[in-house]
Amino acid sequence: MSGEWFFTKTARPQAPVRLYCLPHAGGGSAVYGAWAAALGDAVEVRAVMLPGRERRLAEPPSVDPDALAAAVMRDADRPFALFGHSMGARLGFEVVRRLRGAGGPLPCRLFVSGAPAPDLPLGGRRYDGLSALGDRELIAALAAGGGLSEAVLGSRELLDLLLPAMRADVTWLDTYQYREQEALPVPLTAFVGTDDDAAPADSAAGWRRHTAAAFTLHMVPGGHFFVHEQLSTVAAVVRAELAALPALSTGGRP
Repeated sequence: MSGEWFFTKTARPQAPVRLYCLPHAGGGSAVYGAWAAALGDAVEVRAVMLPGRERRLAEPPSVDPDALAAAVMRDADRPFALFGHSMGARLGFEVVRRLRGAGGPLPCRLFVSGAPAPDLPLGGRRYDGLSALGDRELIAALAAGGGLSEAVLGSRELLDLLLPAMRADVTWLDTYQYREQEALPVPLTAFVGTDDDAAPADSAAGWRRHTAAAFTLHMVPGGHFFVHEQLSTVAAVVRAELAALPALSTGGRP
């Protein structure tokens, strides 16, 4: 069921657009807990819950663009956009490719954040080859990068529960293979942190090659997790770019 895939903190059935938010490696839907309030009444936020975490903890952890695309197709009853940070950016890109391949509805915009273009290496030694690390080293690497909350780091029980999902995420990233296809017919917005060593501006600018529609690049102060530290700035851009889309101003449906 598509409902297993998404958490909606604030239902907004009258909102003209829905935003599916995809997590970073080691993260869950909770990282987007403040987004509904930040984006306001015109956007309904659906945070993606991948298998093996949160209320799907009993499932084998996995990162599956095909299954997520199918869930989006079942769920999309109005214009929608995707926002993905770090791993979520690359996953969101692959979901849109699957939607196109299946003849499904396409998002009115794809937002990618904190990630090099998909045809480039992940970048930043901090995030390369994490799947080869032992458990303790993997936790330390994700913690050093800012991807684990203090609540998680302070609980051995939580770490043990989440470790399989963390490993599934970094394994997907380490084994990701870009395959050449036509550029997406979807407007694309990229965000990059001014001090993000995992996705410097030149690598984020490479996303321009992957859209045949409009492209914008926004520099935001901060490191790899600027997207949460500068939420008001990011949310203002997302609101403005969604509001400017013709499909929303005319009340169109996917």
